[in-house]
Amino acid sequence: MRTPRPARSGAPTTGPRIAVVIPVFRQPQFLVEAVASALDQDGEVACRVVIVNDGCPLPDTHALGLASALSDPRVIYLRTENRGLSAARNAGIDAALAQWPDLTAIAMLDADNRLAAGALARGYDVLARDATVSWVFPQINKFGITLSGHAAVPVSPLHVVFQGSFMDASSLVHRRVFDAGLRYDETLRDGFEDWDFWLGAWSRGFRGRCVPGMGLDYRYRPESMVRNAARQRPLLLESLRRRHPDLFAARVLLAAEQQHHPRYGLVDEVITRFTDAMAPAEPVPGTELAALLWRTLAEPEHASLPPYLLWGERAVVAALTRAKVLQTALRHLEAAADAAGGAAVLRLEAGDSIAVRPAEGEGEAHLVLLATGIAAAAVAGHRLPASDAADPPGDPAAGAAIVALARPDGAPAPGRALEALRATLATCRQEVSRWEPPQRWHWQLRTLPDARGIVEALRREIGGAPLSNLARRPDRPCLAVATADDPGEAVRTAARFLRATGSAPADIHLVLGGRGPGLVAVPSGATHLELLDWPESGAGAFRYFGQSFDLPPPDDPEWRSVRGALAGFDTLLVTTERLLPFLAEWRAKGTRIAVYQDPAGWPARADRLILAFEHAIDIVLVDTGEAATRLSALGIPAAKITVLPA
Repeated sequence: MRTPRPARSGAPTTGPRIAVVIPVFRQPQFLVEAVASALDQDGEVACRVVIVNDGCPLPDTHALGLASALSDPRVIYLRTENRGLSAARNAGIDAALAQWPDLTAIAMLDADNRLAAGALARGYDVLARDATVSWVFPQINKFGITLSGHAAVPVSPLHVVFQGSFMDASSLVHRRVFDAGLRYDETLRDGFEDWDFWLGAWSRGFRGRCVPGMGLDYRYRPESMVRNAARQRPLLLESLRRRHPDLFAARVLLAAEQQHHPRYGLVDEVITRFTDAMAPAEPVPGTELAALLWRTLAEPEHASLPPYLLWGERAVVAALTRAKVLQTALRHLEAAADAAGGAAVLRLEAGDSIAVRPAEGEGEAHLVLLATGIAAAAVAGHRLPASDAADPPGDPAAGAAIVALARPDGAPAPGRALEALRATLATCRQEVSRWEPPQRWHWQLRTLPDARGIVEALRREIGGAPLSNLARRPDRPCLAVATADDPGEAVRTAARFLRATGSAPADIHLVLGGRGPGLVAVPSGATHLELLDWPESGAGAFRYFGQSFDLPPPDDPEWRSVRGALAGFDTLLVTTERLLPFLAEWRAKGTRIAVYQDPAGWPARADRLILAFEHAIDIVLVDTGEAATRLSALGIPAAKITVLPA
């Protein structure tokens, strides 16, 4: 209930711009400090305070809350049943909007924290000047157990999804967010209710910004709700995934990587940053490479460089792009570099078919992929910060893995990528020789991941590596067709599927898998070619109605690359029974699953396998009405079966 208070002749007649909502439960000894810090904000910007007693059984809480309201007309005191932090905040938000209809923004302040002088005025100034910003949040400065974290970096969707808790609850939120109907979820009583709120705001199109001048004193105790949430992090994260499936969908995550965190940087006169070379980000002048490598070491969360750098003739890149094999070559280089200490070389060879294989020995290097952290360490040498590697590589390409890509056209240009890499590093070393050693100038600790950390977070969330590096376009669906048989027939089946379902025109990405897959030419109609090496059939230890099959464990490293490469498409069309055990994973991440039972390429009783995995399949494609009738009789829902046009 709301505790009434007597009217005062000295009460202000103009409406406030900001209300501060302070929920309180079982910590009355800190409430006075929180309220005083909020009232001290009432200067440049008119502020009011709403205290919400969340059914605290301690009499001191009620006494102090009531006394605050009776002694100062700028304070409202509410007393509710104990319904949790989210419900208390919501009650305060609703009360503030009702009491002061002209409010511009509402700040959340936990009762054991304090606002620094002028904090809300600085935040309000940003909200008033920039209509694209709907909430502002402070740096993380904790006392008790002291800890300060640096969060003043441009916020991307992946920051919000993977680490949304870095935006503290004590943020100043524009009322447009609350007018859109957003509130804190009252079912989340164990933590991450702030993270959930930011995810909801982001999905509605609202954006936030860190304002370093917004001082917040965050009381950090050995045991608290935050500590309890950390212990339950896996369970709470799963709850967030279920509540915001669109934000956690693999397609959405990979699109965010493409837009905000490009994976590769082609080094030349300019540094071309991209995940898919057909959709590059804004380039960076090549003359800035040394400075950006230095910043990678000193303040990695601010770095503008992708996690992998690439050297090679642009004629090579252009030829591989035209041949529709650049993206698969980069994925193979990425995997090889990760396994070989951060460096991999692509060697182009003449051959009868397009194929990829590990190679050894001397030869030309047409592309070199190098982890950015390795490149930075090689430039810094023994001037690395003490916490970094004590013995940096002189030649980071020494010991690089070699990937051979055979193609009928061979190499379009000489392979001088290693020479280009070494020349670049030498130039950078000369430039930094006059600089101070790389050191962190921010006194706060790093809070957000660097470029490499973003890639690792994506891999953990999606469940594979390396991940697909093909662009996810908002204006055109992407369909992957995976086969271990005739690639031309697979692409034609994909085109028939699009016609049969009335789907919009889509990019058809051909995925050819098996042990050392290869083909003479990329079929017409395919936008890209992905070559995937997967294990040969095993013993078929599992059986379903007499049909044997393999069921790899979720963490099987031999299938890790397949899991990563096939995640995040709008639609995945599978024409081989080998991939059936993974369909549920891809479908759970937002991909529509279609299966085509090729009579020529599947085992005799493979229709039983389709039935075994039917729960993970959206559409079953067949060539004839007779086949549709047979599958329906087996128990596959008729609504899932589509007969392809001739």
